[in-house]
Amino acid sequence: MTQPSRIIYLPPGVAAIPAAAPVAANGAPFDRNFFENVLPPAIAAFCSQVNCEVPVVELTTIDGVTHYVNGISGVADQWVALQTSSPDHDHPTQVFIPYQTIFRVEIHPEHDVRRHRLGFITESVTPKAERPAPERSKSRPAARRT
Repeated sequence: MTQPSRIIYLPPGVAAIPAAAPVAANGAPFDRNFFENVLPPAIAAFCSQVNCEVPVVELTTIDGVTHYVNGISGVADQWVALQTSSPDHDHPTQVFIPYQTIFRVEIHPEHDVRRHRLGFITESVTPKAERPAPERSKSRPAARRT
């Protein structure tokens, strides 16, 4: 006599729990709504609480890579495009990350001036019009003769 595989037999005296309503899948916790409506105000609120102008936003993916987020470049239903920096080089990078690979998002105050390029760009940063103009030409120091 073969029993169907989806039937569970309980020992005597054990009552079955009534079936609960099925739970709808919520999807990835970090999704388009998170990057459009949750993260930017969360960063602003964090900065107002700890008094930081350039917070460091770290996004960790399931492969263990930490991305230092400077800004959100774009969002779609399946992925987010982020402008990121690296402690190892000076140029920014744009990465496209599927939502289901995002493991954790952290916000930190950054007090180290050398690492400000890793920080998230917020409205509280000095406006472009108030920043000093960059030098257009850099003169080379005269060669020293010995």
